[in-house]
Amino acid sequence: MIKSFLKSERGLAALEAAFIFPFMVLLYFGLNDLTAMITFNRKITATAAAIGDTIAQYPTTITRANIADIFNAVGMVMQPTPDTAVQVNVFGYYLKNGVPTQRWHASNGNGPTCTAPDTTNYVNLMSGSNNDLVVSVACFSYTPYVASFFGNAILGHTNFLLNQTITSRPRASSTLNCITVAGGTTSCAG
Repeated sequence: MIKSFLKSERGLAALEAAFIFPFMVLLYFGLNDLTAMITFNRKITATAAAIGDTIAQYPTTITRANIADIFNAVGMVMQPTPDTAVQVNVFGYYLKNGVPTQRWHASNGNGPTCTAPDTTNYVNLMSGSNNDLVVSVACFSYTPYVASFFGNAILGHTNFLLNQTITSRPRASSTLNCITVAGGTTSCAG
């Protein structure tokens, strides 16, 4: 009887399935999260590029109202994600005594806090032509399904900050100033 019990294969498939099923579920949701994160990263890159490139096309001056209008593109690029979940910051830098210096800054005021741009290599982009730089930073906080399911105990954290920085030169002139209202002189500094 013991010998026949040890040789029996009934129920073996169910036992194997019980061992493999949790791994397969984790693999499925993990791959789903990975592809979603890649998609969101591409959308964040497209958002930063679209905003920065559009602002860089203004001739010599842009207003806060112009920038606010351009920020409306965030919702279109990030569909179906709401634009309130994405923060976009745009900076204008110029070269002052050989050091990249912030001239102005604008933000859509939504989403998570983005990391500040690293200005280390900006001097190389600006020194030959003495051009300003328009730097667009977009970020989005992604919460994976696996993290929602298993929580902090297993994964350690539940959010990933997707952050993208795009640098452009103004197209119509070497400088691009931002003013608060058309015809005014108050800079968008800050």
